[in-house]
Amino acid sequence: MVEFEKKIVVAMLIISIFVLIVAVSSLYIQIQIESGSICGCAIPLYIFVPFLSSIGFFIGTLIYYLLRPVTEKRIKIDEIIISFLDKDEGKVVKEIIESGKITQASLMKRTGFDKVKIFRIVEKLRKKGVIVKEPYGKTNIIRLSENISKMIEKC
Repeated sequence: MVEFEKKIVVAMLIISIFVLIVAVSSLYIQIQIESGSICGCAIPLYIFVPFLSSIGFFIGTLIYYLLRPVTEKRIKIDEIIISFLDKDEGKVVKEIIESGKITQASLMKRTGFDKVKIFRIVEKLRKKGVIVKEPYGKTNIIRLSENISKMIEKC
């Protein structure tokens, strides 16, 4: 979170500098108009407006780049984790990642696997340390293990 706060400070600094440039430039243009020598400006008015617009567009793009969401990396990490599992295990883990936590009965409905197949896949994933199974009434709640969850959150 500290890195994101630093990015926000840098973004605010860039915006402040842009506002200062616009203010100083506007003051300069106003002085030139009042003195009656608008054509004698160092930068003619018909070039000045597109120039400031271009700088504004650049600043906006830079701010977006600094503050854009990093969900792209998370998707790739999810795909990497799933690629180490067989097809059926990957399907189950994908459902768990999307849900956060899910009942074993819901996994049957979402994946289309029968009760026995879900049980076997869940047991294999539990033994591998990918998921945690907690009793919940007549069924179980399935969620990712703490290590896997932390790894996904970090990325």
